[in-house]
Amino acid sequence: MKVGVLAAASVLCLFAATLGPAEVKIVGSLDYGQTSDPVDYTGTPKYSAFVFNGNGGDQIEVTVKGDRPASISIADGTLKELASGSNHISFTLPKTGPDLDTYYIVFRDAENQAGKFTVQLTKSGAKAA
Repeated sequence: MKVGVLAAASVLCLFAATLGPAEVKIVGSLDYGQTSDPVDYTGTPKYSAFVFNGNGGDQIEVTVKGDRPASISIADGTLKELASGSNHISFTLPKTGPDLDTYYIVFRDAENQAGKFTVQLTKSGAKAA
């Protein structure tokens, strides 16, 4: 039981930050089941992000691969961080209503160095829409 609680806590942002729009460069959009083309991360602005739409309750898996370790977050439409991790996140999108909501996969090099990354978004537990 304690292991499950610790694992869940490692993904949740207990002190969630809201990122400023000037800190984030939107590099594209992703649909469930899609992997991005390689993205060059330069460190300016501090974060890169892909936008995606999802329903509350969707269970998602995000994997960021690259030539360097990545720090990643899932943020809501206001850029408030909902979950964070290193290279991979499993997360259930919060239920906010019946309509699709906009979310962001926000990432950067773990050491703020230049790097090249791909981002994969999958919906787990069910077939992608």
